[in-house]
Amino acid sequence: MASSLKRAPDTGALFLLVSLALLMFSSLSAASQAPCAAESIDEYQKVEFVHDGDSLRLKGGEKIRLIGINTPELARGSQPAEPFGIAARDALRALLPVGSRIGVQYGREAQDRHGRTLAHLYLEDGRSVQRWLLEKGYAVAIAIPPNLYNVNCYQQAERFARAKRQGLWRNGGYKPLAATTLQRGDQGFRLVIGRVTAVKRTKKWLRLTLAEKSSLRVAKEDERYFDGGQLQSIVGKEVIARGWLTQRKGRWSMRIRHSSALTIVDHE
Repeated sequence: MASSLKRAPDTGALFLLVSLALLMFSSLSAASQAPCAAESIDEYQKVEFVHDGDSLRLKGGEKIRLIGINTPELARGSQPAEPFGIAARDALRALLPVGSRIGVQYGREAQDRHGRTLAHLYLEDGRSVQRWLLEKGYAVAIAIPPNLYNVNCYQQAERFARAKRQGLWRNGGYKPLAATTLQRGDQGFRLVIGRVTAVKRTKKWLRLTLAEKSSLRVAKEDERYFDGGQLQSIVGKEVIARGWLTQRKGRWSMRIRHSSALTIVDHE
């Protein structure tokens, strides 16, 4: 005779499934709400080798340059490592050991001039790698259009490190060079301070003179990343600029790509 009894629901299994679903939802929600969270993860990859504080190689050989930050340089040729260059590299190696799994969000601009892939990186728990480096004082925030995702969050993370005098900002911080006293060897990523004495427009550039032999330049296509009138009304004001300083024939120039790279010094 067939049994007329119906099978009772497995409440234990049902409870486990519901609990797992809630845990997964909670983890995803927490990751999406983490500071400097990803807009979306394009793919997950594994780390093969960390080269320095802001670049690494993934399994398969793809070279990644972290968007939105810059870390001190390692030794190159006759040039010694910059302060905190080795510390930044070792910190990133500890955070991203060989074989670790990371989330990759690619930039709007896919590659830099060296052929490296530009990306925001995230740990499996959703934490931003860039934010971690900035908050620990291993990196400086720098915005390069069109890759401006998380630009405000990265600046906030840097301000946290500066307030706490972490890493690069220890003992008074990453001090800007005076535009009037630049000398041979003052090249590469720098902070420069000076008073704007003139603003001149050419066909391609808006040039801000800081001293007889030093200036800032803003490309015509980048002017949209500055507040209206900000650059035209800056004459007479002291500013701190951040970017890559170049020298040619005894003159120094720095290209400014975004308003966050130019700070007006308030002496009041």
